[in-house]
Amino acid sequence: MKHPSTLTGLVTALAFTASAAIADDVFLTHELDMERAQAVAAIREHVEAEEDWLFLAEFDLAGGAVTALKICYLPLGPDIVEAGLHVMAMMPCGNMAFYETDDGGTEMSMLDLGFMTELSDAPSLKTAAETGKPAFAALLSDTLGVE
Repeated sequence: MKHPSTLTGLVTALAFTASAAIADDVFLTHELDMERAQAVAAIREHVEAEEDWLFLAEFDLAGGAVTALKICYLPLGPDIVEAGLHVMAMMPCGNMAFYETDDGGTEMSMLDLGFMTELSDAPSLKTAAETGKPAFAALLSDTLGVE
């Protein structure tokens, strides 16, 4: 008979693997026609110039292979609060990652705001996702040429 902690670990690993496979569809990725530093600067400059946006952070990950940005679209705040303060941990601040692809191009990824509705069935989170998606799409289009 397997040790209980080994069995628990196996079940947890399988559950985590299954949830990771399901979650892959919430990642938005876009190949960019600009260098990573140029893309990061474009997002940052645009967000810092707009009242509805908040620039929170820029930092390197994976030994500098990835530049991460954290930005927030402020009009979503009331819908997040309405869902309950316990969901504030997933405040839909765009966590964007910029990195080079194997062929030397630049790619960015971020979570589709619909991920919130996968984690909670609060109606206001559906409203937040519906409000935020076009705002983030416009941001990516205006700054990075993503259509």
